[in-house]
Amino acid sequence: MTTLAPTTALAAVLAAHGTQCGCAGACGKEHPSKRCPAGTDKPVALHAAPYPPHATETANAAAPLEELRPWCGPCWTRALKRERESAAERRRVELDQAQLVLFDLAG
Repeated sequence: MTTLAPTTALAAVLAAHGTQCGCAGACGKEHPSKRCPAGTDKPVALHAAPYPPHATETANAAAPLEELRPWCGPCWTRALKRERESAAERRRVELDQAQLVLFDLAG
């Protein structure tokens, strides 16, 4: 008997990584054993998304299959929020540094 290849990205991710949320703490919440327990004791809705998440939906949607992990909804929402806040802070710092030359009166 031959086995069929997974027919969706989610099926491929679940086959490769199991049916437990693959957060590993990226959501900022302390999980026992460094892994979210969602999906271990009872079935939970999971979706495939990149680990770590990207700040934009475009980058998340374009992530290759190798980057995808199973995520539960609450962990994905928290991890995405953290990544977006981090990206916004990086942009603020870059903007501040770029504007310093505007006020360089010694030059």
